[in-house]
Amino acid sequence: MPAEVYDKVAAGAMPSQREADGFVAHYPIVEDGGITVIEIWDSIDQHDAWFNEVVKPHLPPDTPEPKFAELHNSNTK
Repeated sequence: MPAEVYDKVAAGAMPSQREADGFVAHYPIVEDGGITVIEIWDSIDQHDAWFNEVVKPHLPPDTPEPKFAELHNSNTK
């Protein structure tokens, strides 16, 4: 998504995301001239509940649906 769209949506969404059940981490990366968001949640259901209520209503209609993958491993400081 364009950086301008990400910045606008993120400004409104991040405060509630930090408090959302199941939220672990949020990483926006620059890719192909736009922003791709990688997030870690305890479950897809917890992500969907928050995303559908807080984020999706503010996204342009042509925004791709989220894709999900199982996290195999994690290493943090």
